[in-house]
This record gives sequence, structure tokens and C-alpha cells, in this order.
Amino acid sequence: MALTFRLMKKPRVCVVGAGVIGLSTAVRIQNELPNYDVTVLADRFSPDTTSDGSGGFWQPHLVGGDNQDMVIFGMFYTTVMIHVKAYLSWLMSRFKHNNGNVIDARIDKLEDLVKEYDVIVNCTGLGARKLINDHDVTPIRGQVTRVKAPWVKLFMTYQGTHGHCENYILPGADAVVLGGTGQEGNWNTGVDDEDRKMILEGCVEMMPSLKEAEVVRHWTGLRPHRTSGVRLETERLAKGKLVVHNYGHGGAGVTLHWGCAGQVVREIRTAFTPNFSRL
Repeated sequence: MALTFRLMKKPRVCVVGAGVIGLSTAVRIQNELPNYDVTVLADRFSPDTTSDGSGGFWQPHLVGGDNQDMVIFGMFYTTVMIHVKAYLSWLMSRFKHNNGNVIDARIDKLEDLVKEYDVIVNCTGLGARKLINDHDVTPIRGQVTRVKAPWVKLFMTYQGTHGHCENYILPGADAVVLGGTGQEGNWNTGVDDEDRKMILEGCVEMMPSLKEAEVVRHWTGLRPHRTSGVRLETERLAKGKLVVHNYGHGGAGVTLHWGCAGQVVREIRTAFTPNFSRL
């Protein structure tokens, strides 16, 4: 009697993007779908991602696309501040330890990946504007200053009269983050002297002792804002290949990254049965 052997092949997943959204998504897929082969593809990796320079401050965010009234209030609470650069390094180490593949490359369209992968996860942030022609994605320019001020133990935030500037003081593991700007539609990635002055003066007004703090560096990044809200959904490309979109988090990436990564896993589970095989 002749026997027919069925060659079992792991489904292949490609996560496009290597910021906090992309790496956390790749790691959660590995953790919760261990039979999947996962690749991270990007043209920028830490320390050159927008995530690297973020304040890493966890706080509630309104990320829907509807207009929402601003509520001005005061509050005191305990939260988490992540050293994002170290966290990205940890995520990458964990990803590689779990046999993840890393490709340093740029792609022009997601369709370029359908021959090699069964699932594509789009975590390209601001890059989605060009990659998939989503013009709802716009930059919100953020500029911050990091200083040495080990005496600062509590965070402070204040929404000033300048619509594009919210002063905040965020004590971290190796520096205190002073911020910052929120300039929608501004593509300038250089350090602006006027913004630098406004940030320092505003933070010193809140905490005069910062006048003596040593400046470590100034940094500017473009937050990937999406006017209609975070896009976290699936669609089908050519040959029925699945794309899960996970981008448009604006300044809420650190707050939302792990939960959104879990939703990506659920989207993949819904689309595929556990018995994923090839002849």
C-alpha cells in the first residue's frame, strides 16, 4: 500500500516596522502562536526609530477619530514610565531568542510580500501614508529635551496657552524628559530653537530648580497620528493573503502597544484554523 506524506509547513508572518508597535506585535505572535514563523522587516531599527526618543510615559489617551471636547482638570496618580530604548533592545533580544528573523530592507508596497508570507502585519506608523496611500496619517511633531536632574522624583504636566505645546517633566532612569511640542502636519525633524526655549522656560516655570540642570540632548520625532483613529483591522490582498493593519497610534504607542499586539493575535486566530498546512 502506497503512503502519501503531507509536508507540514509553518505559516509565515511578516511584521513590517520595528518600533514599539512592530516589535511588541512580533513578540506576542511568537508567544501566543508558537507554530508560526515570524519575521520583522524594516528599514529603521533602534536606536533610529521614533519610539526611541519618546518619553515612555503611560497615560490614558483618547485615540478615536471623533471630535472630543477638551476637559481641563487636575489630578495626581501613580503610573509607569518606560525606558523605551532599553525596552526596544529587550524586545528585539527576546524576538531573536525565539528564533525570529530580522530583515533590514525597504518595501514599496505590501503586495511585494505576498509570495513569501501568509500573513503581513502592517506596523509602519507614519510610513503607512506612502506605503498604502493612507492620507489620514499625518505627523505630529514632538520635540523634547533630556536633562540630568536626579532630584526630580515626580512627574508634572501642564497644558499651556500655546496650542502646540504642553509642558511636562518626566523623571526617568537616566535622565529627565522635558517637553514638548505637538505640531500636527509639521514634518520638520530638526531641533527648533524657539521650541527648545519654550520647553525649557515652561518647565523651569513649573520647577525652578531645573534651571541648574545639565542638558543631555534635544530630540525631535514625528508621531504617527491618524485623523480617523488607530487602524487595527484585517483585509485580504492578492491570492487571499491576510494583512492585519496596526498603525496610527500617534503619541499613545507606549500606552497602547501591548493591547494592540494582542488584538493582532486575535485577528490572525480568527482568520486561520490551527491546522495550517501545505501539500
